[in-house]
Amino acid sequence: MEVKELSKDKNMIVREYLFDKNDIARLEDKAVAELNRKRYHIEGFRPGRVPKEVYKLRLKEAFYEIYVADEAIKEVENELDKEELQLLLPPVIADAKFSAENGKVVVELHTEPEVKFEPAKLKLRKAKEEEVLDGYVDMRVKYIIEENAILEPKDGQAEESDLVKVKETVMLGEKKLRDAEEREYVLLKDDEREVVKQLFGRKKGDVVEFERTFEKGDDKIVYKYILEVEEVYKRILPEFTDEFVKSLAIENVETTEQLKEKFRTEGKEIYDRELAESYRAQIIDQIPEITEIEISEKTIERAVESIIDNLKEDGKYESYVQNYGSEEKLIEELRNYYLNMVKKDLVVKKIAEENNIKVDAEDIKAYAERVSVEWGVSPDRAEAIIKSRQDIRNEVVMEIVESKVAKILAEKAQIEEVSFKEQENKQEVEEEKKSE
Repeated sequence: MEVKELSKDKNMIVREYLFDKNDIARLEDKAVAELNRKRYHIEGFRPGRVPKEVYKLRLKEAFYEIYVADEAIKEVENELDKEELQLLLPPVIADAKFSAENGKVVVELHTEPEVKFEPAKLKLRKAKEEEVLDGYVDMRVKYIIEENAILEPKDGQAEESDLVKVKETVMLGEKKLRDAEEREYVLLKDDEREVVKQLFGRKKGDVVEFERTFEKGDDKIVYKYILEVEEVYKRILPEFTDEFVKSLAIENVETTEQLKEKFRTEGKEIYDRELAESYRAQIIDQIPEITEIEISEKTIERAVESIIDNLKEDGKYESYVQNYGSEEKLIEELRNYYLNMVKKDLVVKKIAEENNIKVDAEDIKAYAERVSVEWGVSPDRAEAIIKSRQDIRNEVVMEIVESKVAKILAEKAQIEEVSFKEQENKQEVEEEKKSE
């Protein structure tokens, strides 16, 4: 077998694998062995025992064009596997022609292109740490005070900050989705829930009925709410003092300052975790804009063809065309999607290789612990799910690698610290000016 490089276009190489008469004889024997293994039926011969010459006479050109060609393609693929090429797409068999004298297989190899990526062009934003931690401490203090409020039954109307206990029934037509379920609502003016709004001014014994309409496609779904007010409570909030903190019986915490410091430590852990995730998302989102690759148009075309074939197999192609308005717009969108995905994947791979980034069992365990609450399972169960499902494991590994890569790139990026308080104040001033 002789190999020739016919052409090269950026990352795409076209090779021709040539087979001479001796190669053809060997491939004929392989083709016969495969046909007999599959027990190809020819009248008058025992399945699995048909001679080569009979196959040639019966199958004629198809013996070479299909069966010998198949064996040749297998050999080509085996040779490519040995090379361990870094490919964006599986090898594409562009042509295969065979006869009793010779044959050829033409292969497109879409290799990974070189990437030009400048981390210094990354622009990241982060919330001011002290501002965030102060806000977190304030929130936790407020929550623990409200959690320990003393409830005093009242006969009057429900007002701001009161707690209202109700039996709640929700109906969809004649069907009861909730049947006199006991629920409690704290009435706050900035709470936009309709249930809360409806309870302002109500008293013990009142029955509140209202409807909420939601649109689902062309249909309207109407839910009917029936609230029986069982009790209205005035909430008496305790003062945030050392004595109050002691009554909470929190280990190693006896003063307001110690409790605030505990909350600040909690907040710092959350802040660091969410900042790392924010950096990951920002970096991955920006990579395509600041990355250059030399990629063949043929590679993009082949990739888009593959995506379209998958959409058609799944019966989703027509709906995608409809969503984008035309085939042309869909194809353009798929081109952009593929190009951005390739840039992201190649940059992440390049940085990971340069820094010897790996994902080990401890990384998986730590990830499982983080997501177990979100998944509603124990950390051990989350870890078992990740290990048992290859698709989930692949996603998790990629996310972990991206996070490690992002941590390295963040050190080289331009970082802008943002004050959300300042932004809110500016917005309030602008709104005041408009109202004037």
